[in-house]
Amino acid sequence: MCQTWSVKRLGMFLLLVACATGDRRGPPPRDLDVDTQPHAVAPEPTGQAAGSGVAPVAGSQPAVTPQPAPALPQAGPPDPATLTRLAWPAATTSFVLRSSAHVYASPDLSSEPLGKIIIGTRLPVGESLDGDKRCKTWLAAAPRGWVCARYVKPSTLPPEAVVQPEVPDGKLLPQDYYGIKKGGKRYATEDDVRAGIARPEPKIESTYMVTKDKEKTKDKTVEIDGERYVYTSVGLVAASDLYKHWPSTFAGVDLVKTPPPAWPFAWVIAANRKTVTARATADKKGVEAGTLAHREIVPVLEEAPGFVRVADGRWVERGSLRIARKRPRPAVDAAHPKWIDLDRDEQVMIAYDGETPVFATLISSGRRKKDTPPALYRIRSKTAITKMAAEEREDSHYEVSEVPWATRFRSGLYFHAAYWHDQFGTAKSHGCVNLSPRDAKWVYDWTEPTMPVGWNELEVAVPQSMVVRVHDAKQPDPPVFDYEREAKQRVKIRKKEKELKEKREAAEAAAAEAAAAEAAGTVPPLPPP
Repeated sequence: MCQTWSVKRLGMFLLLVACATGDRRGPPPRDLDVDTQPHAVAPEPTGQAAGSGVAPVAGSQPAVTPQPAPALPQAGPPDPATLTRLAWPAATTSFVLRSSAHVYASPDLSSEPLGKIIIGTRLPVGESLDGDKRCKTWLAAAPRGWVCARYVKPSTLPPEAVVQPEVPDGKLLPQDYYGIKKGGKRYATEDDVRAGIARPEPKIESTYMVTKDKEKTKDKTVEIDGERYVYTSVGLVAASDLYKHWPSTFAGVDLVKTPPPAWPFAWVIAANRKTVTARATADKKGVEAGTLAHREIVPVLEEAPGFVRVADGRWVERGSLRIARKRPRPAVDAAHPKWIDLDRDEQVMIAYDGETPVFATLISSGRRKKDTPPALYRIRSKTAITKMAAEEREDSHYEVSEVPWATRFRSGLYFHAAYWHDQFGTAKSHGCVNLSPRDAKWVYDWTEPTMPVGWNELEVAVPQSMVVRVHDAKQPDPPVFDYEREAKQRVKIRKKEKELKEKREAAEAAAAEAAAAEAAGTVPPLPPP
């Protein structure tokens, strides 16, 4: 008996051969495990728990004021030779980016890329040089580097640039973020919604964190057949399939303005996110001695098997604390004086200036097979906002739209804001270092070099760049990471990723064709078994 080739059956075929999506210049960031149900974040405790007997420590402001983004130089008169070379009007006072464009160290596409300037930025008209057939004219870009003139046009307005990402007043993040409920469908067009033709899923297990589509209608919504749909960064999604993320308000400790009560010190981590019971002795059955608030900061006065004394006659179970300990600066030649230490066991980050700790906070690094491997890394790049998605070869698919304040230290591994959870102090990611929005911005602003105003990407050369030490009890002094070896490995990985992507896209095209044929009532029968 013949059977029809249904969209559902073709979808199963697709799932067998397709992998994760994502078209990127370099290796994609490994994003974190994400929650699939809506959740709200309770306000952080601002004082001590009732009857705790431990003085609270404020820790919601940066330890040191991060350096501001380099401002544009004072605009003098435009370079006459540049106006002549480009035949620009005499009234020109700046040039504006018609599209986002890369900045190069020299006026040559083969030179080292320095970063990227966003569309709409207006820069002073300075020196220009003739190029070649790939780029006929190069313009000096403030504060450094060169940009190809094909991406710019003259302007009579003064130079102006905006720090990226732009965050509205009173907000923690550049915009609102949403999750798609499990089983929620994505549609390419309104006609596809009416026809019931959803976009195929790359994997059986797929997770999406999305933003509303900036390019669509003002309210981003449309009603189709009595149901409201929202234009998002991954297509049209039923409003009932979306839930809003409420970002964590947690922030790390200012170790300069507000020194900790002792070294080492610890954060209290309550399983119920409320309180932890202290005991009069180092015994689970000991007399209760008050409670401590979730994420309250306490001194580490004495350690015993399974317990830590945080005050006279007050012991807390070791598993309910995340201890911050000072560590010596790693011996790395020609390193920047600023550096960052990550303790995988404690899920604690401490930023240092020389030997002085200036900032400490809780993180969520990789768990299980999605690891954040111990090593001595370097800060390699910064991106104001980036999309994060699974690589084609990963078992499950995830796509996280517009993640802000991403600071990379290895291919696919970043410090970045995690707006979808508030479990800092617990390993949770696919390898990246998850931080609260406030902490991610602090790291992004504090690490050097700072992002020039108007730029949204910045490349950092390894020599003299900042060190990031990732360690644990098994590897307290990890080896220096081999970036040359990584570059060679990435060549092979990119080749394999390209092959998997082509296979996935072919399967998706076949699924789309079958869905359209089925909607039109012309679905061919399956071949006999």
